[in-house]
Amino acid sequence: MKRCRAVIVGAGASGLAAALAASQGGGGVVLVEGSSKPGKKLLATGNGRCNLTNRHIAPEYYHGDAALAAPLLARWPGERVVRMFHKLGLLTRTDGEGRVYPRGLQAAAVLQALWSACEATGVEMLWNFRVERAWVQGEGFCLAGGEGQGLFASRLVLACGGKASPKHSTGSGYELARGFGHSVTGLSPSLVGLAVPERLTRPLKGMRCKARAALCQGGRELGAESGEVIFGQGSLSGICVMNLSARLRGLAGDSLSLRLDLAEELEAGELEAFLRAQCASFPERPASGLFAGVMNLRVGQELVQSLGWGGRRFSQLSREDLRRAAALAKGFALPVSGPLGWDQAQVTAGGVPLGEVDVNTMESRCRKGLYLTGELLDLDGDCGGYNLHWAWATGLTAGESIGRKGGREA
Repeated sequence: MKRCRAVIVGAGASGLAAALAASQGGGGVVLVEGSSKPGKKLLATGNGRCNLTNRHIAPEYYHGDAALAAPLLARWPGERVVRMFHKLGLLTRTDGEGRVYPRGLQAAAVLQALWSACEATGVEMLWNFRVERAWVQGEGFCLAGGEGQGLFASRLVLACGGKASPKHSTGSGYELARGFGHSVTGLSPSLVGLAVPERLTRPLKGMRCKARAALCQGGRELGAESGEVIFGQGSLSGICVMNLSARLRGLAGDSLSLRLDLAEELEAGELEAFLRAQCASFPERPASGLFAGVMNLRVGQELVQSLGWGGRRFSQLSREDLRRAAALAKGFALPVSGPLGWDQAQVTAGGVPLGEVDVNTMESRCRKGLYLTGELLDLDGDCGGYNLHWAWATGLTAGESIGRKGGREA
């Protein structure tokens, strides 16, 4: 059985960061990965552009154990991550909302910077090593993989990722964590579209429009965000909708709806006055075009159709009709049955409670020498680089702690 100083399980964002930082303290760092390549999920982030952090890192953009994460986030502002990548030879660019990307807008450049740095510091990589079992032995840890593979390490980092996007991550790390005495909260897909009745969205499949999206349960608004809404076949997505999916954590699915204000810049009275003016100026226009000057044409046509005005003209619409039309545009409500599945999710909500690790080092409070990072933990962020930032911050913190301990291979 091969003996080493530290083993990092998972060559994703947090695992690569942990391996790089741990290797600063000496040799004997081994990175194991169940697939044949590193960073598969990292390559897919941001549609291949890799939104790697944000200039506005703060607990308010996170869900789960955000209060417990606050000290770690304070030590790792976005600028610190940017500086780290600059040292690795990767320049970045920042958009108007604080989202940071590699300057060349390629996730592959981020992976290459990390990968090259790990190779340069002597990190050993073992591919197609699927950890089937891990256990404590003496003052260290044993790992068993397929085909008789085995490792012994003084320190172990679980950086296995979550359940989201199962083609990139299997969620096997949760069982490994349980095996060392950790608990795992309920897991659910997050940063994902919402499922709505197909009959309501089928005619609008592929349409995009600006809106204020509010997730409601009964008469209570759970959260709201403005942005681009994308209509799918039986689903609604877009960044604003996907951010709202985090609000579903722990909720029963009853009486949920997504309420779209499709004319956010206008008060209801202003919109109604605009519609009245249009009807007075163009009385012979078909009613189907009532919202043509307000929103996406197809979306506007579907709203009018839902009001049952087929074949009518502007001149045939009463003041009450226009009041109803304005109210519908300001509050187009679609029932929500829940989030879409794991295949569509970008991140996992839930995981190992942060109270079970020391956020100063990411070391387990259940087992000395064990570290947990990234998506395994009960913290998930909004779109905008917050989840990758969490991966870097936790991975680097764990690796730095191991690096400070130094020492030779066990």
